[in-house]
Amino acid sequence: MSNFDKIIDNLIENICNILMVLLLMMILMVFISIVFRYFFNISSASLQELIMYCHAIIFMFGISYTLKENGHVKIDIIFNTFSKKIQSYISIVGILLFIFPMAFFLIYISMGMVIQSWLILEGSSEAGGLNLVFILKTIIPLTGFLILLQSSSQLLKLIKGYRNGY
Repeated sequence: MSNFDKIIDNLIENICNILMVLLLMMILMVFISIVFRYFFNISSASLQELIMYCHAIIFMFGISYTLKENGHVKIDIIFNTFSKKIQSYISIVGILLFIFPMAFFLIYISMGMVIQSWLILEGSSEAGGLNLVFILKTIIPLTGFLILLQSSSQLLKLIKGYRNGY
């Protein structure tokens, strides 16, 4: 594995570690929200939005970790019948034809919305909500960038394995 692969894999691994802590915090916030709502009749729009923000971050940034761990959906019944070399070839083609274009598209299509949101420092439409919608929207192109980085790392590993005869 080259230095680029190690750096990207370590970055994604560190992001995953942060996401695990964020998940625990989100579970705690949901518990607190339920207790306050049902036992004390207290509700907080900002707490609800913070839970939603955490959920979005965990889901969106978790995509690149799933790619790193090869946990994404594919047709394993057919894929596993092929030799390692054919599997590598199919994965390389899949990255080049599907993952790279999707990641670039995600970045491209979201940048205008994100820039506009940052220009106006877009906030919540809910009374008492968080005024951080511009940060939430920034997650979208960052997800595309992380997918691009991780798929580049995967591609380099696959090409190296393909050249070495797997």
